[in-house]
Amino acid sequence: MPTTQTLVPIIIEVVCGAAGGIFLGRFVRSLSLGSSGDALAGAIGGLALTWLAARTPGIGRFVGRVEQAADATAQSVGGLTPAILVGVGIAGLLGGILLTAVAGFIRNKVGR
Repeated sequence: MPTTQTLVPIIIEVVCGAAGGIFLGRFVRSLSLGSSGDALAGAIGGLALTWLAARTPGIGRFVGRVEQAADATAQSVGGLTPAILVGVGIAGLLGGILLTAVAGFIRNKVGR
């Protein structure tokens, strides 16, 4: 069963990714997928980029690994530091912007 230490970073990834997708859709209308599409693509992008960043050497320390953070917290070592939460938020935001932009670009090229 998921614990709070596991769910908090995932929620941050999804919310920041959706916010990034909505932001891009509002300010770059040509790449917009509609409000719901921007939010969905952003949320998926936030999860995907944070997952990828956690497995990239040199970057993984900024976003942590959710499963390691949960194990560390269970052992009372502490795993969800403010730095990890901010890193997860930034990665989610950038992932949301990136995936929404790519999806909007592809939709524009295929739609012509």
